[in-house]
Amino acid sequence: MSIDRTRRRRVAVALLLTAAVATGGAWAIALRAPQVVVLADEGFPSAVWPVSGRFERVEGAHPQPAPPAGTAASPQAQARFSAAGGRALLVDQGGTLLVEQYGPDASRETKLNSYSLIKSLVGTLVLLAVSEGRIDGLAASLQSILGPDAPDITVKQALTMTSGLEMEPEPPKTDARPMDDLDFSPFGPLARLHAFGPEAILQDLEVNLADRGTFHYQSANTALLGLVLERVYGQPLQELLADKIWRPSGAAPADWRVYPKADRVTAYCCLYARAIDWARVGRFVMKNGTDGAPLLPPELWRSFVLPNLSAAERRNGAYGMHLRHDVLDRDGAAPHGPFAYLMGHSGQVVYLLPEQDIVVVRFGAEAQLLHSTLYELLAE
Repeated sequence: MSIDRTRRRRVAVALLLTAAVATGGAWAIALRAPQVVVLADEGFPSAVWPVSGRFERVEGAHPQPAPPAGTAASPQAQARFSAAGGRALLVDQGGTLLVEQYGPDASRETKLNSYSLIKSLVGTLVLLAVSEGRIDGLAASLQSILGPDAPDITVKQALTMTSGLEMEPEPPKTDARPMDDLDFSPFGPLARLHAFGPEAILQDLEVNLADRGTFHYQSANTALLGLVLERVYGQPLQELLADKIWRPSGAAPADWRVYPKADRVTAYCCLYARAIDWARVGRFVMKNGTDGAPLLPPELWRSFVLPNLSAAERRNGAYGMHLRHDVLDRDGAAPHGPFAYLMGHSGQVVYLLPEQDIVVVRFGAEAQLLHSTLYELLAE
């Protein structure tokens, strides 16, 4: 089996450092790109637990009876899953596992890296903080919460990735390059954030007013929202996630990466948890908590999970408030209708289909086609 992309990135970092030391360049790297030295041992976050690095525990629910196993996916869905290095594929309808399948290097107990899936849960917590009055509305400025060193952007601009926020220096965002994580370089600004945390790179954050109002995916937005949540709740982010979402959903304990040089979790990345627990968490968000204890006020939940978007907007891959939106609309095909989804690096996806009461979880080494995956899994 070939080495996956994340492992190749880790090898590349090690080779860069080895070459630098061999040529007497280690001091230059330490001065100009100190994050390379900090991240050398950890490398790009690996896809499968256990991994090196520092982690905080996200406490889960008390042990629950294991649900009955789902059946294998259809041959067509299996073929797509295998071709993309699939690690986990689950279909939950009404709280029952219909499909449960794992790749050769995974099982139900394997903890897998969320990558940016966790961003959507941070977005959920921000909306919860607004609903509880801990944040004075979506129009509140980050400076009013974090102080004058924070960039002059609003909570909603950070949530919708329309803040114009940039980490200097970084390549310009374009439609062809919408995600800063795709081109992760140990010498780039995202690596500085990944090593030292958001407070250490505040001086590197700038607001490009020409880009304000335009969607540009930037992980620093989520990193800052993580700081906001810790400030307004007076609680570490991993405890807040456990109390508000992870434990109430019935999920088992998970492990969340900590910045090597900052004592807080990386809000935008790297929660290691079982795929079956992502199905539970996805259902908890999709159903707006439980009947007796809603997670968000109904209208706020709807604007988050089922916003009023046209089919064209959905087809263009609308990005909402840290949650993505699309639509199934092939003529004569089932199912039909809007869906929301959490997405992480290399195609880790949690699909939410409220109208069908379905959650689909997919983890793997490479991305799968978004719509085809659902049609092959769910078509009658």
